[in-house]
Amino acid sequence: METILVLAEILALVCLAALCLYLILVLIRMKRVMTNLERDLKAFAERAIPVLQNIEEITTKFKNVAAIIEEEVGSIKESMAAVQQIAENVVNFERRVQECIEIPVMELCLSFLPSSKAFALSLIGSGPDVRAA
Repeated sequence: METILVLAEILALVCLAALCLYLILVLIRMKRVMTNLERDLKAFAERAIPVLQNIEEITTKFKNVAAIIEEEVGSIKESMAAVQQIAENVVNFERRVQECIEIPVMELCLSFLPSSKAFALSLIGSGPDVRAA
């Protein structure tokens, strides 16, 4: 029975040794994987820095362009308001011209109309008599 226990101990120690060797191999592979991962991350970081700087410059330029556009939109709104005010002034001027000049001229013409009809009829009446012929 003692020999069986000794054999079981030896078998357990051999299994532990095999397990340790397997774990050593796994750790060596993990070390290689981690080394490769570290190398790839360094390469990525080196390549990403210029890209991030370019993105930062582009973002700054977009912000500047947006600010300029915002200023231009404001000046365009002011210009449109000025044009609208000018159009309203022209309409008001036209209305005042009609009130001050056009309406009195039309009234003057209408007051001359009866006398001009009478004058025209008198001219026609002083000419040769068409009815006598």
